[in-house]
Amino acid sequence: MKIQGESPFSEKDQAYMKKYLESHPDSRMAWYLLGKQYERAGENNKANYCFNQAGDIYKAFENGPLPAETAAEERSLRQQAFRHRQLVRQRRQLAIRSVLLLLLLSSLLIAIPGGEAAAPAFQKATEEVKPSEEVKEPAIVIPIIELVGKNSPDAVGNALKKAVKVASQNEQAQTNTLIIEQEQRERWLLWSRSPEPSMSIRPAATKGQAQVDNLKLPECECKPERDKANRYAKAWAAQAESTLIARSIVTAVIRSGAEPPPRLETLAKSYPRNRIAGVDSLAAPYYEEAVKQWNSSAKTTPSRSERLKLLWASKTKAGKQPFKEALRIVVDKRSHRLALISGDQIIRSYKVGLGGKRTPEGKFTISEKVVNPNGSATGAFGSRGMTLSNTLYAIHGTDEPDSIGANRSLGCVRMTRQDVEELYDLVPIGTEVQITKGVLPDVDVAPPSGEKYQVPLTPKQDNPNKIYKWLG
Repeated sequence: MKIQGESPFSEKDQAYMKKYLESHPDSRMAWYLLGKQYERAGENNKANYCFNQAGDIYKAFENGPLPAETAAEERSLRQQAFRHRQLVRQRRQLAIRSVLLLLLLSSLLIAIPGGEAAAPAFQKATEEVKPSEEVKEPAIVIPIIELVGKNSPDAVGNALKKAVKVASQNEQAQTNTLIIEQEQRERWLLWSRSPEPSMSIRPAATKGQAQVDNLKLPECECKPERDKANRYAKAWAAQAESTLIARSIVTAVIRSGAEPPPRLETLAKSYPRNRIAGVDSLAAPYYEEAVKQWNSSAKTTPSRSERLKLLWASKTKAGKQPFKEALRIVVDKRSHRLALISGDQIIRSYKVGLGGKRTPEGKFTISEKVVNPNGSATGAFGSRGMTLSNTLYAIHGTDEPDSIGANRSLGCVRMTRQDVEELYDLVPIGTEVQITKGVLPDVDVAPPSGEKYQVPLTPKQDNPNKIYKWLG
């Protein structure tokens, strides 16, 4: 059959290839040849379908990704651009304040005198802005976020007391606080990319008083404030997660003994230099900010461990951060859970397949990342694999989805395709992994399937020169 040359394939060639595929549907070379015929005939949709069926044969001849993979990367780029536009729009909305904000009073008003907060007394607002009074353009208000567990009434009370004190002592109405009550399981807080604040605290129109809106009360006449709080909280959560990912990448590089490069894309190379899966455009500025903070700390603190502590304690342009530690992975053999955590926050939690006693307990690091182990996304190891400390144990996909939640592997950690691909994108080489038992709750923590974290995948992260023999 023809593959090259200027003349197109004939209809006879095309008919022959179709008939051949009817009896040989698994022939990837035949799919590739039929795709080339359609391509030369200008039928690109049919051609791309055939090329996707050809899989690695197409990649070998064309030296590039499959059309489906290219389309997925383009969708990811569009999603990233859309998320960026959303964040810019939300920041603009937060920056546009007017005096009318002071007139949107809730039916509940809490009055607290200066100094230590006493028992709050609720009263109605009676003062109005007179037309003759000079009205100044209000300052931009960036709310403070206070995260507390729903099962911790003392923490909620303390956060409220602190926020009321700050608001009642601020005469210029420049400090707002949003309290977010997170779902909690035992000692763990469950992270959400779409948090909904339960309370909003801001200075009242009357000096020395604070206004508290209980945003969860159905009878609360505070819909504008609730909508505004939800929009800001979602934008804040996106910034916080991007900052966490960026700082975790910097930390992984530092722990390896190297110095983090100034640009994130330097770490997104083909295998085996693929420390990260690809470049997250939203995390890139926070990565650069973290590298600058790391470099500047060398002037005053020579110890690398102390400089790392300073990095995680420092503020960022995004404001107060909820995360104080780099991302790490915990695998619980009892609950069959793999969780991505930072401190007491569970960022993601997936159901996994294990090997019972054959899965070793202990501490490891991700020493290698590979796309399509052994050349196939549908093989025994799925579409992604991450080797643990250069051993025969790995976190990888599986072609036995019914083994998730069971002890059927020879020792490795099995994940569904969606979950392992998100984890692959989230964690860099060098991420710490702990395999233990009895520490994680049996609860899902993940965004909806259509909102999974995804980065544009750097090409050529496969390793065709190696046959992986993980204990899958």
